[in-house]
Amino acid sequence: MISAVSISAGGLAAATQRYSAAAETVATLGTSLPQASQVDLSTTAIELIESKAAVALNTAVMRSSIETEKRVLDMLV
Repeated sequence: MISAVSISAGGLAAATQRYSAAAETVATLGTSLPQASQVDLSTTAIELIESKAAVALNTAVMRSSIETEKRVLDMLV
Protein backbone atom coordinates (compact mmCIF):
# COMPACT_ATOMS: atom_id res chain seq x y z
CA MET A 1 0.00 0.00 0.00
CA ILE A 2 1.34 3.40 -0.96
CA SER A 3 1.40 5.84 1.95
CA ALA A 4 -0.06 9.32 1.84
CA VAL A 5 3.43 10.69 2.43
CA SER A 6 4.69 9.03 -0.76
CA ILE A 7 1.73 10.27 -2.76
CA SER A 8 2.07 13.83 -1.49
CA ALA A 9 5.84 13.74 -2.11
CA GLY A 10 5.12 12.81 -5.72
CA GLY A 11 2.58 15.61 -5.94
CA LEU A 12 5.13 18.06 -4.54
CA ALA A 13 7.69 16.98 -7.13
CA ALA A 14 5.20 17.36 -9.98
CA ALA A 15 4.04 20.77 -8.75
CA THR A 16 7.63 21.94 -8.39
CA GLN A 17 8.40 20.89 -11.96
CA ARG A 18 5.30 22.71 -13.26
CA TYR A 19 6.25 25.82 -11.31
CA SER A 20 9.82 25.73 -12.63
CA ALA A 21 8.63 25.35 -16.22
CA ALA A 22 6.22 28.27 -15.88
CA ALA A 23 8.87 30.41 -14.19
CA GLU A 24 11.31 29.63 -16.99
CA THR A 25 8.70 30.73 -19.53
CA VAL A 26 8.35 34.07 -17.75
CA ALA A 27 12.12 34.43 -17.42
CA THR A 28 12.69 33.95 -21.15
CA LEU A 29 10.29 36.71 -22.15
CA GLY A 30 12.17 39.34 -24.10
CA THR A 31 14.95 36.96 -25.09
CA SER A 32 15.38 35.41 -28.50
CA LEU A 33 13.63 32.12 -27.56
CA PRO A 34 10.66 31.82 -27.47
CA GLN A 35 9.22 34.84 -29.21
CA ALA A 36 7.17 36.98 -26.84
CA SER A 37 4.20 36.72 -29.18
CA GLN A 38 4.25 32.92 -28.75
CA VAL A 39 3.98 33.09 -24.96
CA ASP A 40 0.53 33.30 -23.37
CA LEU A 41 1.34 35.17 -20.18
CA SER A 42 -2.11 34.64 -18.66
CA THR A 43 -1.84 30.86 -19.05
CA THR A 44 1.64 30.97 -17.55
CA ALA A 45 0.40 33.04 -14.60
CA ILE A 46 -2.41 30.55 -14.01
CA GLU A 47 0.11 27.70 -14.11
CA LEU A 48 2.21 29.48 -11.46
CA ILE A 49 -0.83 29.98 -9.22
CA GLU A 50 -2.06 26.40 -9.67
CA SER A 51 1.33 24.88 -8.95
CA LYS A 52 1.72 27.06 -5.84
CA ALA A 53 -1.67 25.82 -4.61
CA ALA A 54 -0.67 22.22 -5.39
CA VAL A 55 2.48 22.60 -3.30
CA ALA A 56 0.44 23.96 -0.39
CA LEU A 57 -2.12 21.17 -0.68
CA ASN A 58 0.44 18.38 -0.89
CA THR A 59 2.38 19.85 2.01
CA ALA A 60 -0.78 19.89 4.13
CA VAL A 61 -1.56 16.28 3.20
CA MET A 62 1.97 15.21 4.07
CA ARG A 63 1.91 17.07 7.39
CA SER A 64 -1.47 15.57 8.30
CA SER A 65 -0.33 12.07 7.37
CA ILE A 66 2.83 12.34 9.45
CA GLU A 67 0.85 13.63 12.44
CA THR A 68 -1.64 10.77 12.09
CA GLU A 69 1.17 8.20 11.91
CA LYS A 70 2.73 9.71 15.05
CA ARG A 71 -0.59 9.44 16.90
CA VAL A 72 -0.97 5.80 15.88
CA LEU A 73 2.55 5.02 17.04
CA ASP A 74 1.91 6.80 20.35
CA MET A 75 -1.18 4.62 20.90
CA LEU A 76 0.82 1.47 20.23
CA VAL A 77 3.62 2.33 22.64
